[in-house]
Amino acid sequence: MDNIRRIPVAKLQLGMYVSDETPNLEDSSIRPKGFIRRHETIDKLIAKGINEVFIDIYKGLDSPYSIPLKSNTQFLSPKIALQEERDKAASVYNEARSLVSGILRDVKLGKLIDIEQVECLADEINGSVLNNPNALLCLSAIREKDQYLLEHSINVGVIMGIFTRYLGYEDELVHQLVTGALLHDIGKVRVPHHILNKPGRLSGEEWTEMKRHVVYGQEILLKSPGVTDVTLAICGLHHERLNGSGYPIGLDESNINSYGRLAAIVDVYDALTADRVYHQGRPPADALRFMLDITGGQLDRGLVNQFIRCMSVYPVSTLVELDNNRAAVVISSNYTKPHQPTVRTIYNLRQRHYEKSKDIDLSSPLIEQKIIGTLDPRDYDIQVRDFL
Repeated sequence: MDNIRRIPVAKLQLGMYVSDETPNLEDSSIRPKGFIRRHETIDKLIAKGINEVFIDIYKGLDSPYSIPLKSNTQFLSPKIALQEERDKAASVYNEARSLVSGILRDVKLGKLIDIEQVECLADEINGSVLNNPNALLCLSAIREKDQYLLEHSINVGVIMGIFTRYLGYEDELVHQLVTGALLHDIGKVRVPHHILNKPGRLSGEEWTEMKRHVVYGQEILLKSPGVTDVTLAICGLHHERLNGSGYPIGLDESNINSYGRLAAIVDVYDALTADRVYHQGRPPADALRFMLDITGGQLDRGLVNQFIRCMSVYPVSTLVELDNNRAAVVISSNYTKPHQPTVRTIYNLRQRHYEKSKDIDLSSPLIEQKIIGTLDPRDYDIQVRDFL
């Protein structure tokens, strides 16, 4: 893991080590690096208008408010071929469906969550991500509208594992983050079914009740032995926004730690790309563009930029147009050559008919085809999930 992390100046603590990689420190007339030993040093940084510094967590203390400065794609380089890991990932995903479904049912009956079972599932997900993250991403894109809460909980766990691996977090923290992500929406089991699955716009009263799912979730988690502060933070903060427009409390960026910022991003991405009872999901690339539009005000801009690089230029399940008039589905991202993923050709755009599918690694020197753009599957009545 990269040892340099960024952190808001207001969240600095005594015992942290400021890295000399921090920009603008040389002009601040403050010692450019070293341990924070006095509160006066933090006050001087704030007075100079420095909003953020870089800390070295190998030399000093870390914080829930710190975020890795550099990503590390080596964690996501596939170690096992996609088709081989696909079968193993399918087993993990089916296990996740069974476990999460059981948890949702038990919580409705007033039972406590067996955190040990959830942590075991988090380990299974992380193992598959290390083998080949594309396998679980393909499975995450195969959705059913009437299973949104179940599949969304699993998918947020999967994407959290991939993103935090990409960021270079340590194994134990990744484990805790995935565990929390799997349980982030557990409070929705207390929201009345007619509100949770209403096909139209919620009334003001219904929306107020929907927002209470965060509080319900924290209440459920606090009663379950073994729940970590990381899991509680993910549940409590995933709908908070940096500009204070989120809920349930309306916290601003100074009070939303890195766990909440990460959870907000992966939650929004999966929600945007999912088909739900009241709207069709956006294509992945379109969802990423939308997320970029709401950075700064709502989502952490730096983290969203890293998330886009993590998911790649053409995320798994994106429908793309090739320069030979074929439509293809991205089935495997290429982290070293992001514009050249592996795709599955499925459709002749000129003649507007399906063709026998064929997998093509666009990074191969033997392949001449290239991507010239993305397509909206709805324009061609294509169900992408049928080809993953």
